[in-house]
Amino acid sequence: MSESAPVFAPVRMRRAFEAICDQIRQQVVEGVLSAGDRLPSERELSEQFGVSRSGVREALRSLEMAGMVEAVTGINGGFYIKQSHPEGITQAVRDMVALKQVPVPDLTEARILLCGLAIRLACERATEEDFAAIEADIERFAELVKQGRPVRDSGQITEFYRLIGRATHNEVIVMLIDALSEILRGLIAQLQTPHSNVVQVRRKVLRLMRERDADKAGAALAKHLNALNALLLEMERKKPAR
Repeated sequence: MSESAPVFAPVRMRRAFEAICDQIRQQVVEGVLSAGDRLPSERELSEQFGVSRSGVREALRSLEMAGMVEAVTGINGGFYIKQSHPEGITQAVRDMVALKQVPVPDLTEARILLCGLAIRLACERATEEDFAAIEADIERFAELVKQGRPVRDSGQITEFYRLIGRATHNEVIVMLIDALSEILRGLIAQLQTPHSNVVQVRRKVLRLMRERDADKAGAALAKHLNALNALLLEMERKKPAR
């Protein structure tokens, strides 16, 4: 826990729980509260904020639903600042896609741009261990194709991109690629793309990455992703309107 304890100001709002949430979030942003820190008790928060305990409980429930805090029971029970996980981002964006707040073309465009950046960084930073992991994944995929086993519902479809993300050694890029890959996996699985072509493209990209040729590796992957993007958009266009 940080050295200074959180100090909250009384709130004077009609919807007091929103102000409580804002103050707790601000303490996290400023580093006063960190993942794993225990919040003061309901009674203490009620006194500091100058609101009823029911208002505090409403705020804590809201923060819990948002994934900011988690309730822990037992001797050391209470509300704790929650460790963030990429799954939260994935679910939030997936919900927005389902609600038509984020169009599929925006997702696919973001994926293409992000993968291009990842390829460039990976060519600079990847270790032989990173390359070996990517190669092993390609060969697993190739073996599934050779055996005629289904890969549509498998994480094998997007694992290649996750490993490229990890080869950048940039945690934000890893998190974003993981989230976009997971969201788009179901759509990509519906495409009738010959898997043998996918294997060829992935092997070529890896060869160019090992040669540290970021321009050619990025161009090869971009060509493949743009072709997939066109198929995805055509598939979305043909879906009956709801």
